[in-house]
Amino acid sequence: MSIFTQIENVSFLPKRAIGQFQARVTVEEIADDSLEITQHPIEQGASITDHAYVKPAMLRIEDIFTDFQGPLAEQYSNLLKLQAQREPIKVITGKRTYNNMLIKSLTQINDVNNENILRVRFLLQEVNIVSFQTISVAQRSDQANPGETSAIENSGQKSLQQPSSNQFTSILNILFGT
Repeated sequence: MSIFTQIENVSFLPKRAIGQFQARVTVEEIADDSLEITQHPIEQGASITDHAYVKPAMLRIEDIFTDFQGPLAEQYSNLLKLQAQREPIKVITGKRTYNNMLIKSLTQINDVNNENILRVRFLLQEVNIVSFQTISVAQRSDQANPGETSAIENSGQKSLQQPSSNQFTSILNILFGT
């Protein structure tokens, strides 16, 4: 009995898929869920942290496809087409289901031991799909406080001007009359 037959006869193994493709054997699955913690240097060489956000999930998967599922060259070509479509896909692993994944890289491995199978390494990355809405604001003339509520306007080019000498009055001079 081959390893493929043994694996197919085990009913508790989770179904795994990359888009519509199901591998005959999954050699390895590595999931990476990271948090980005911002750091900003301040005086005296210290860094402050004021924000953190979840980075997109990354998956590294190594799968084996066999000619029972069709010609190997055709399967590989179809995987390349899936990558080229740049459409988010669903990926099901042994531990989790990922939505909105893109195939970042697709590596085909061929050596003397696997000439008659299709062995592929996938690097997949989650994409954050957002929606946005454009709104119109009232004309400046219709607003009570247009400086704070109106849209940004191009008010032309500005240039720096040298302040006059009477504008150099310090706060100490104002407070203490010096």
